[in-house]
Amino acid sequence: MNDVFAEAAKLALGISAFVLVTWLGLRDKRIGGVLLTFPLLNGIAMLTGVDPIGIAGTIYLVATWNSWLFLFSIHRNAWLPPLPAGLDQDVTIYLRVAVWMALWAIGATAVAWSRDALSYAGWLWIIQLVLAAVYVRSSWRPRQPAPAPAFRKMWINKRGAGRIISFAVTFFFLAAVAFFNPDSRWVGWASALPLPGIFALATLSATQGKDDLLPLGDTVLLGPLLVIPFNWLLARAIVHLRLEQAGALAEIATVIVFWLAAAGIIAVLVPPFARWRDARRAAPPTHSG
Repeated sequence: MNDVFAEAAKLALGISAFVLVTWLGLRDKRIGGVLLTFPLLNGIAMLTGVDPIGIAGTIYLVATWNSWLFLFSIHRNAWLPPLPAGLDQDVTIYLRVAVWMALWAIGATAVAWSRDALSYAGWLWIIQLVLAAVYVRSSWRPRQPAPAPAFRKMWINKRGAGRIISFAVTFFFLAAVAFFNPDSRWVGWASALPLPGIFALATLSATQGKDDLLPLGDTVLLGPLLVIPFNWLLARAIVHLRLEQAGALAEIATVIVFWLAAAGIIAVLVPPFARWRDARRAAPPTHSG
């Protein structure tokens, strides 16, 4: 019964993330870019896994791979995969999801197998910080104003319902894979699958022009800078609660507090950072002498 409840909670949270990331990605691309790797399912995995530290060790690596896969997909979605012009939007979404999930599985499996040799949270965070800083400095795009979409128009219709159902079917398939291999390495692998982000990005890529989509890439590499410390701290908090025999309700409350803190960090820090970088990008170069 507990396993059924956990999977139902994962599905509900995954669908919520898919809907909200897609919507927020249209409203604010810079927040949407960070949200593509938001650690919703990571927190659920900590509640159901017997080895939170091991789960976190896999998540560090896979989350980093996720951010680079997203960046590549943002810039190369027109030929990844190549699709004929005029293809139905929903067919385009499903085909891109299938190809991107296959690419994700190859990379994520490789880094999961290498977890014990590569998973050092501090070094991964520093390396990601340096690479993200280089990308932001060299490739940040000027802000493109866009009208805010109506939530009802996006989701309260047959096409929106079809996309949600497709997400749920894919989720159940992956949950079955994780269920039959409960090792912490693979629980972390499954919980780091950015399924909400992949569906959200595929939806945005099929409904937005390329110039509208590219600003998502400005902040997508910042996601692991949140995910890595989130999971490092949460894993140790869960271990402490279990040593104290605090109970399942205390663990659930802790995960919720961590989610709220992560969402708050994004809401507080990303907009002013984006405004600062926009201003720097727009400022004319200065010449000495």
